[in-house]
Amino acid sequence: MQIDHVELSVKNIKEDINEKYGYLLDSSSILKEKVEERCDQWREDANNSLIKNFPYYESQNRLSKWSSNSEERDITKEKFKCAIDEFHQMCHQSRSPVDKDFWYKQLEIDDQIAGESSNNPYKIGCRLLSREWQKVIDKARNDWEFEQLYHYRNSLLKELMDLLKVLQQLKPVADSLGLDPGLLVDLSKGSLTAQDLKQFKRWAQYLSEDKGLKSLCELLGKIRQIEFSEKIERVQIAQNIEVLQPDINSREEIVGVRMGRDLENVLPSEKALLADVQTSILFDLKYVESRLMCFDMNGMQTIQEEKQIEQDQLIKEEEKKGPMIICVDTSGSMMGMPETIAKAVSLFIANKARNDKRSCYLINFSTGINTLDLSGEIGISSIIDFLSMSFHGGTDAAPALDHALHIMKKDEYKKADLLVISDFIMAGLPNVVLKKIEAQRKSGSRFYSLIIDQAYMNLRQKSLFDQEWIYDPQKSTVHELINFQSKM
Repeated sequence: MQIDHVELSVKNIKEDINEKYGYLLDSSSILKEKVEERCDQWREDANNSLIKNFPYYESQNRLSKWSSNSEERDITKEKFKCAIDEFHQMCHQSRSPVDKDFWYKQLEIDDQIAGESSNNPYKIGCRLLSREWQKVIDKARNDWEFEQLYHYRNSLLKELMDLLKVLQQLKPVADSLGLDPGLLVDLSKGSLTAQDLKQFKRWAQYLSEDKGLKSLCELLGKIRQIEFSEKIERVQIAQNIEVLQPDINSREEIVGVRMGRDLENVLPSEKALLADVQTSILFDLKYVESRLMCFDMNGMQTIQEEKQIEQDQLIKEEEKKGPMIICVDTSGSMMGMPETIAKAVSLFIANKARNDKRSCYLINFSTGINTLDLSGEIGISSIIDFLSMSFHGGTDAAPALDHALHIMKKDEYKKADLLVISDFIMAGLPNVVLKKIEAQRKSGSRFYSLIIDQAYMNLRQKSLFDQEWIYDPQKSTVHELINFQSKM
């Protein structure tokens, strides 16, 4: 009964959600899957709660003990009266109606039977009491479960409805950026608050309304998107070859001699037996017994035969998209529009990495650093909270790069791509950091930079990156630097 109640509640929740937000769920398989997972988790939690918090376990245990004793032993009047009192107490606790006069009268009737019979006089009364007691407990369980599930159901329904309402507001912005709405929430980590929504809309506005910035995000989202690795594998392949086989239905050439009665192919020596009357009888006998010497004739035919052979073959495999590390400059020189743009780009790339199932690591830096590892199950609200932090102090990229290089030593971030978003108004990097960058580049990592500034030509330090982009927030233009250092 309990499991049926829970399943019915889950079914009703899904029907209510699909009735109002079915189109939103149909547009995002990720969101639909997360709602299903949340309902599954709720089902498990509800079942556990109903089992753990059932308030009538004590009465159920007393009934079980009483029923067992009443069948095995003779029940005295005092024990029967005690059981009736406990039954009345259960009825009072569960607010179930009970006819007390009936049960006390039953006690008196059994007293009369006790004077007339030596058998257990309370046996029938005990069985009747056990059945009625169990009915009261079952009804109390049903009523209690329905009441509990009503509150549980409303709580989950409100949680999901509030969430889907927020995602409905965000969907136009998410669609314009090519983001799946399901990526904007993790139901196991909490939903977006009103402040989160305001912050997300603020950052998303820059991305959706600024064509230059939007094209830049699309470009950055394709960083090392697909790579192929080559390896040699020994494989079996099917090869057709021509094979000559005898064709017994063809009479092209003589291949031997056989015994038979085929007159057209009889050897001349056998035909010579017909020249004499006496030997002709021998010919007839051989003919009857199919023992005449005949030419064996057939032809040859060519057929195609499939044969499995082994050979070495060069295989190209699509490599898994590698992890990403994003360093965001929140120093004083980035205050205002540059910082907002940097965080909007970071939010887009972080969600793009989650969509591509790439591990992602965020580093917020000025002269110090804050970090957030997105390789686990981190909700969008956590990303927004992290990106909302700012230092507004001086600029020193060395601690951020040094920490990023340390993270690249871990297996999960091996061969990671590093993107630094800054105005690059900073001092030069220590030689030890430069050497680490070169060593990590040889290990397969790539280093990228996004410069948000108008004065990059004068203030920019020497290039350390494999590829660089400059975004001018005033003109909304994007330039890609290639071999910039060699042209200076």
